[in-house]
Amino acid sequence: MIKIEEIKIREILNSVGKKAIEVEIRTDYNIRAISSSPSAIIPGKREVITTNKVNESKLNEMIYEVCNRELKNQEEFDSILDSYMHELGSNICLPFSLAFARIMAQIQNLTLVEYIEKVANYKKYRKSPIPLIATFSGGVHNQKEKGSIQNIMLAVDIHPFSKAIQAITDIYSYIENELKKKDILIAYGSSSGMIVEEMTIDEKFEMVLNTIKTLNYENKVTIAIDVAAEHFFKDEIYIYQGKTIQSNELNDILNQYIEKYNITYIEDPFDSKDEAYWKKMKSEYKTISIVGDDLFATRDKYINSELANGIIIKMNQVGTLTGTINAFCKAKRENMTTCVSQRSIETEDTFMCDLAVALNATYIKIGGPRRGDRIAKYNRLLRLEEQEKEII
Repeated sequence: MIKIEEIKIREILNSVGKKAIEVEIRTDYNIRAISSSPSAIIPGKREVITTNKVNESKLNEMIYEVCNRELKNQEEFDSILDSYMHELGSNICLPFSLAFARIMAQIQNLTLVEYIEKVANYKKYRKSPIPLIATFSGGVHNQKEKGSIQNIMLAVDIHPFSKAIQAITDIYSYIENELKKKDILIAYGSSSGMIVEEMTIDEKFEMVLNTIKTLNYENKVTIAIDVAAEHFFKDEIYIYQGKTIQSNELNDILNQYIEKYNITYIEDPFDSKDEAYWKKMKSEYKTISIVGDDLFATRDKYINSELANGIIIKMNQVGTLTGTINAFCKAKRENMTTCVSQRSIETEDTFMCDLAVALNATYIKIGGPRRGDRIAKYNRLLRLEEQEKEII
């Protein structure tokens, strides 16, 4: 049994210089742990409520409850958080859940990876996940390109992660330098994808593909895309790159990208309402990852392997470690690939890296190798590789 002695809540800065919540917990064992939560630019429609505005009375009520009982395990602690989720939101509840997990790992003399495995009852031979690295950003990540693909990414299938980093930095830096020579790199998106002017989507694909070939990574690195179609779907139609199109037209456009640029991973190609086209794409492309983010929102009640063969796992879409693990385990039972993902607005918390390794996720989205909040994830994966002898 664990008794919480003290909870501190502080405001810290997130990756866009705004306020995020950090939670510090101290137990009767005098063990301390801290955690913080990322947030989204625009939360998906199926996510649990996400807010950084604190309902002080409800927050104090929840703190009183968790501090005035002896807690047995993660599930019990997270069930208390769930009962306050509607009033407080996942961005407030998640740091409590993750800090408690770090406390329990210390008490049980386990690494965080080992503790997550124990909670999930999920022990597999570990392999470093395939990093997905943003190179070009559009959509809601780029105000100049609303109604476009949100991210063009690299899928770097090189193990271990310390070897993948070389390919990541080689390709990303090469593209960055080429854009600077052309004087068209104007900013970096929230996931450190590059924002440019005067480039078509096809020109971006061509640049990434040509760079992969030029640097001799053709057999190891492919293109992945996050379409984020929910964000340009309105009144039953898509407004893509300034044009109003129907589902079948978007399907044709995406099929052309897949075939022309050897895309191996495609995320949220359609709105969650557009189930017929989700099923159509899944049936037509057996060997690529068709992945649901806004479609499933890390909530097990939405997971349906008839619609997609992969799922994005974002902890603050559901708000607790237990809820995250429940969604992950349901997806694995349905033989889906899994991708543990950052959010658009991040903190330096690296819990997601331990989660990805513990659950043997297929992919991990950590953003481009720029900005401290993203680099913190890179460095955590490097440390985990060193610590976990079973990672290959």
